[in-house]
Amino acid sequence: MFKRMTRREKQRCAMQEDLKKAMQELHANEVAFEEAQDPFYIEQLTYQHAALMCRCRALLQMLRSGGEDP
Repeated sequence: MFKRMTRREKQRCAMQEDLKKAMQELHANEVAFEEAQDPFYIEQLTYQHAALMCRCRALLQMLRSGGEDP
Protein backbone atom coordinates (compact mmCIF):
# COMPACT_ATOMS: atom_id res chain seq x y z
CA MET A 1 0.00 0.00 0.00
CA PHE A 2 1.03 3.53 -0.65
CA LYS A 3 1.12 6.05 2.15
CA ARG A 4 0.35 9.65 1.35
CA MET A 5 2.85 12.11 2.72
CA THR A 6 1.52 14.88 4.86
CA ARG A 7 2.47 18.46 4.15
CA ARG A 8 4.78 18.46 7.17
CA GLU A 9 6.54 15.31 5.94
CA LYS A 10 7.02 16.89 2.51
CA GLN A 11 8.47 20.02 4.11
CA ARG A 12 10.79 17.90 6.25
CA CYS A 13 12.00 15.99 3.19
CA ALA A 14 12.58 19.25 1.34
CA MET A 15 14.57 20.64 4.29
CA GLN A 16 16.65 17.46 4.42
CA GLU A 17 17.43 17.81 0.73
CA ASP A 18 18.36 21.48 1.25
CA LEU A 19 20.64 20.47 4.11
CA LYS A 20 22.28 17.78 2.00
CA LYS A 21 22.90 20.29 -0.79
CA ALA A 22 24.26 22.89 1.64
CA MET A 23 26.62 20.31 3.15
CA GLN A 24 27.90 19.41 -0.33
CA GLU A 25 28.47 23.09 -1.08
CA LEU A 26 30.26 23.48 2.25
CA HIS A 27 32.56 20.59 1.41
CA ALA A 28 33.30 22.08 -2.02
CA ASN A 29 34.03 25.42 -0.34
CA GLU A 30 36.50 23.78 2.04
CA VAL A 31 38.29 22.04 -0.82
CA ALA A 32 38.51 25.32 -2.76
CA PHE A 33 39.81 27.10 0.34
CA GLU A 34 42.64 24.59 0.74
CA GLU A 35 43.71 25.15 -2.88
CA ALA A 36 43.23 28.94 -2.99
CA GLN A 37 46.21 31.24 -3.45
CA ASP A 38 44.67 34.66 -4.13
CA PRO A 39 43.91 36.63 -0.92
CA PHE A 40 40.76 38.16 -2.47
CA TYR A 41 39.44 34.71 -3.41
CA ILE A 42 40.28 33.39 0.07
CA GLU A 43 38.25 36.25 1.56
CA GLN A 44 35.29 35.43 -0.70
CA LEU A 45 35.49 31.77 0.29
CA THR A 46 35.58 32.73 3.96
CA TYR A 47 32.34 34.74 3.68
CA GLN A 48 30.73 31.99 1.61
CA HIS A 49 31.74 29.45 4.26
CA ALA A 50 30.15 31.54 7.00
CA ALA A 51 26.91 31.87 5.02
CA LEU A 52 26.79 28.13 4.36
CA MET A 53 27.41 27.37 8.04
CA CYS A 54 24.51 29.67 8.98
CA ARG A 55 22.28 27.96 6.43
CA CYS A 56 23.18 24.51 7.76
CA ARG A 57 22.63 25.60 11.34
CA ALA A 58 19.21 27.08 10.51
CA LEU A 59 18.12 23.94 8.64
CA LEU A 60 19.28 21.68 11.46
CA GLN A 61 17.44 23.81 13.99
CA MET A 62 14.23 23.66 11.94
CA LEU A 63 14.53 19.91 11.48
CA ARG A 64 15.07 19.37 15.20
CA SER A 65 12.09 21.55 16.10
CA GLY A 66 9.81 19.58 13.81
CA GLY A 67 9.96 21.85 10.79
CA GLU A 68 8.42 24.90 12.40
CA ASP A 69 10.13 28.26 12.04
CA PRO A 70 11.83 29.31 15.31
